[in-house]
Amino acid sequence: MSNRHCLIFTENKTGDTVAVIEDLSSNGTFVNEGLIGRNKRRELKDQDEITVLDKARFVFRYPQSRETSAFLQQYTLLEKLGKGHFAEVFLCVEKSSGQRYAAKIFTKNAKDERSKTEGLHQEIAVLMGVSHPNMLCLKDTFDEPNAVYLVLELAAEGELFNWIVMKQKLTEEETRHVFIQLFQGVKYLVRLSPSIARGYGLQSQHDRNIVHRDIKPENILLTDKELSVKLADFGLAKIIGEESFTTTLCGTPSYVAPEILEDTKHRRYTKAVDIWSLGVVLYICLCGFPPFSDELYTRENPYTLTQQIKMGRFDYPSPYWDSVGDPALDLIDRMLTVDVEKRYTIDQCLEHPWTTQKTINVNDSTDGISGELANLDFSKRKVTRERTLLSSINDVKVPRVIAVQPDKDPVKIYVKNPNSKNKINNSVAKDAKGVPMSIPNEETPAHNRKPDEFMGLGGKGDQELFGYDGDSIYPEKDIAATKGGA
Repeated sequence: MSNRHCLIFTENKTGDTVAVIEDLSSNGTFVNEGLIGRNKRRELKDQDEITVLDKARFVFRYPQSRETSAFLQQYTLLEKLGKGHFAEVFLCVEKSSGQRYAAKIFTKNAKDERSKTEGLHQEIAVLMGVSHPNMLCLKDTFDEPNAVYLVLELAAEGELFNWIVMKQKLTEEETRHVFIQLFQGVKYLVRLSPSIARGYGLQSQHDRNIVHRDIKPENILLTDKELSVKLADFGLAKIIGEESFTTTLCGTPSYVAPEILEDTKHRRYTKAVDIWSLGVVLYICLCGFPPFSDELYTRENPYTLTQQIKMGRFDYPSPYWDSVGDPALDLIDRMLTVDVEKRYTIDQCLEHPWTTQKTINVNDSTDGISGELANLDFSKRKVTRERTLLSSINDVKVPRVIAVQPDKDPVKIYVKNPNSKNKINNSVAKDAKGVPMSIPNEETPAHNRKPDEFMGLGGKGDQELFGYDGDSIYPEKDIAATKGGA
């Protein structure tokens, strides 16, 4: 036996004090008959058996008065899956069942931002009442001294955003499969089913009226490779009445509806904002870039991102949209309609021919679809313009794959833009300590030229860049005068 065979000490783990054993021996320290390994560590659980050389056995016990984390008593915390503005997301396993979940952890501190607290309470309030195959549902919550834990369903394939970046875009068939699920999920948020409504003694079509307000590819999660999706992140969600409205400025700039961008005095919006955001995501899925962008600002098209959205100014440039059918464009046009009264409802989205794949009868205009398709503005297709794909300015890697359950798909750990100091997103790049990084200035054209090269030009005046070829917009006398003065 070594003089210092092993060391037992405490560590802080997500707000909980845990015991850790470190093996210092050359001939082995065992926990529950498993070798730790020289200079390796292992967290101790209550009633773990520690064995030294098969000669001494000890049972480790935590003090009865120990205040422990209720979350960590029920779940084992594993790898970090991602990090948002206010929370971190970890892979976790329920100890009693071995089932995998995602733990969203909001760490508390003395100076918690009001928006963080409100967002957390809002998310819990909405999730408590949500249960649908296309919603990321809440399993459990733990409010502890140092953190709040939300135990959520696990989406093993990550964000739809990652899928778009890695594939450039989705096919029409893939996109349709995704959006049938999203339409059904948003309809669930908006309305109770007749059977549930009757169970509460309500009218057959009683409205639930939950507005997500931040639908984007990053908040649409994939559970498998067959593109089964769940709408996630209800931190900005709000419950509003059919005849009421809300005025809060929120959402992600490229995806917000025009009514959200109005001045505070005139800002009035309802659940129609989610239809607009879904329209933007539908556009991106089919071509790989957003309909509204600051890159479209030119002398001929002097409109900022905000102005483009408020005017509903977008098109379907060639060649990106050449292979996409007219019904898809018609549905996008109807979802990205500035006039809220004319914008499609969620039921209309579900009934549209592109969604249902119903053959359009040109002789039947009872639903107005065939007539509208005939009046589709094809000039939006004719424009030829180069656009920047999201896959060109983003890089997504899968550095680790975690297999927890043999009968389940492994969980992929995605990393966005791993080699970029200034990540492609809406935030300022920061170093490991959270300090904003200074981005070096762009090099000047003369950066690599020697001073002697410029000194040699002295006394020569302005050098002629192009010879006179006899074709000029200026009068001959002006050209002659220029040559005479040279």
